[in-house]
Amino acid sequence: MKQVISIGFILLALCLITFSVQSQSKAAKGTIQIYLAYSQFNNDLPVIKVSTKTKKDQKFMPVDGVEVNLFFNSETASNFMGRVKTDIHGNGSLSLPVRFKTQWDSMANFKFIGTVTQNSRFDDQSSELEITKAKIELKLDVVDSTRNIHAKVLAFHPDSGWVAQPEIEIKLIVRRMLSDLKATEEESYTTDANGEVSGEYNLSNIPGDMQGNILVGAKMDENELYGTLVAAKPVKWGIRVEPDNSFAKRSLWATRDKTPLWLLIFPNIIIISVWGIIFYLIYQIIKLKKLGKRDTI
Repeated sequence: MKQVISIGFILLALCLITFSVQSQSKAAKGTIQIYLAYSQFNNDLPVIKVSTKTKKDQKFMPVDGVEVNLFFNSETASNFMGRVKTDIHGNGSLSLPVRFKTQWDSMANFKFIGTVTQNSRFDDQSSELEITKAKIELKLDVVDSTRNIHAKVLAFHPDSGWVAQPEIEIKLIVRRMLSDLKATEEESYTTDANGEVSGEYNLSNIPGDMQGNILVGAKMDENELYGTLVAAKPVKWGIRVEPDNSFAKRSLWATRDKTPLWLLIFPNIIIISVWGIIFYLIYQIIKLKKLGKRDTI
């Protein structure tokens, strides 16, 4: 009887330990924050940018390696866009799949949903982003040798179509690989009653392609209603840059198999000369020893 009671106590203790460990693991999960941003270039399908952070030591820190599920308009299997895994900076991005293009073209307002579920480190979390469809119309011209940039902001309404939007802040820019350059003296502009802004292009000596083309345009940056919109066109306002193919030629900064011929020839001549002198001296020493032996005989 005592043995049965002991076994019962042992089983009860194991159950309590297991329950305690599970409770601690659940309590140890942190809280994650999901941030969604909308970005569109030249009226193409938009890109949804994802950022994840968690609070640690009274600071919000980026979270890497987290899979975020993205949905278009509703959190259903048919509206599942895809899954994004954040990088070391806690960021990720996903373009709207082509299968949603027809639906996206016909809508004026839409919603994007990001969720984190069944994560071992964090509790389930979700975030939503509501966007109104908008676009930037761009015009570049030259009047009396003055280069001008004209931009117009329009938003789409189901009943009235594309409508000009006043009081919208945009920037006139030159697109570069790492960041955008301001193309005018002003840092930013606010659209007038017609949704338009204009500025004089005042940059010089901007490297372009072989024809001198650079991307000049307008940018609406992180607007609460419309997100980030960029419109840009190639124009010959830059400096022609010929491609540099010298890397494949023999030079001091090229790879080992492209070492200059003179650098291969002269050191080898010096090495051969030095070793030739050494061998010649050794030969003369051996010859002198042989002559000395003959004299002693």
